[in-house]
Amino acid sequence: MLDGLLAAAAAEGPIAELAIGADCPVRIAWALRDRTIPFRRYGRPLVDLLPGAELVVLPGVGHVPMYDDPWLVARTVLEHTLGFDHARPSTVEAR
Repeated sequence: MLDGLLAAAAAEGPIAELAIGADCPVRIAWALRDRTIPFRRYGRPLVDLLPGAELVVLPGVGHVPMYDDPWLVARTVLEHTLGFDHARPSTVEAR
């Protein structure tokens, strides 16, 4: 899988733009010990591309942080999303 991913990235180049509205809160969670996708090469350009995004570095986890520390990952996601869950009306109707 990694070979295919790297080949596609080499063929298509870096991310040029992301169409995310200013009203959409973005949190980038990056694993501190990820040696497969290093922050300097991949994370920094992503943060630069999304200047309004919040960057959270996850300590003590590597490339698969959900395996290394599932509670940390869940808390990181929930801390960000809980404040927004009720901001918009649900599009799912109760059955």
